[in-house]
Amino acid sequence: MKSRRISLTERVAVSSLLRGYAHVPGFMHRIRPRMVRETWRRAEAWRTSLRENGRIILGAAASDEDIDAYGIGVLEHMQRYMEGLVLASRLPRDVLLERIETVEGLADFRAIFDRRGERGLILLSIHMGEFEPAAAFMGRHSPVHVLYRRDRIQTLERVRAEARRRLGVVEHAVDDGVNAWLTLRDMLEKGEVVALLGDRVQPGQTGTFMNMFGRTMEIPVGPFKLAQVTESPIVPVFNWWRPDGRLAMRMEDPIEVEGDLRRDPAGNPGMQRWVELIEARIAATPSQWLNVHPVWRSREAADRADDDRNAA
Repeated sequence: MKSRRISLTERVAVSSLLRGYAHVPGFMHRIRPRMVRETWRRAEAWRTSLRENGRIILGAAASDEDIDAYGIGVLEHMQRYMEGLVLASRLPRDVLLERIETVEGLADFRAIFDRRGERGLILLSIHMGEFEPAAAFMGRHSPVHVLYRRDRIQTLERVRAEARRRLGVVEHAVDDGVNAWLTLRDMLEKGEVVALLGDRVQPGQTGTFMNMFGRTMEIPVGPFKLAQVTESPIVPVFNWWRPDGRLAMRMEDPIEVEGDLRRDPAGNPGMQRWVELIEARIAATPSQWLNVHPVWRSREAADRADDDRNAA
């Protein structure tokens, strides 16, 4: 998968938003609706992709107004994400934790966490909500290692690195290739916690196409291979914004990865369960999935992939 080119306009826009939320947050709140509308009007490529994604996620019954409201909602939540990143780079941990309103599945998660021994935990999530408050929550009990991709927008990379430094999150760049995965393997074998994203294949990662919302979408296989080789359970963790702007978080039942991931990763029960959870979470809060690019293959390609898999 090739790296996506970032335009000068996108670099300037993201850097300006981050600086604005850092220095004049009240002003940014007042003009945010206008900024979102202007972005929707001017960013033709994003608008086209969001309309395509919206029709797939919302279904054939969705009106044009529904689709546009979805796309505008995604752009608004992207700004919320950047605002949250600035807050995480400045607020004390205890104050950051106050942004989490509810935590579902906590009792079961504590039991799983307490049983850690010779193997760690893989926390698998998607591009939704804010990672840093969730990391603050987890980090009260154990160091959190995160696999991430260095951002080519320097302001974003600098703010994110500062937020994670303050929280004690240990970063491992996927750009470093196999060495990053080997380090994560070692951390899991020591019983530590690793946080990964499982809804988008990054450059240099391997993926497999799986059915979601009636299309096929490429899902990264690496987290499941890592879980299998270290015998670590995968705990799906989702967080999203509530109407009041605070966060809700949920830990799902752990996924134990069994079976052969090399020959048919798309047919693996663990990966299939993960895709079911992703689809349900996105369907519940579609405009909060922070994705402005096309990720699905066409219906014809999806049908061909199903035919090939059934014939195998």
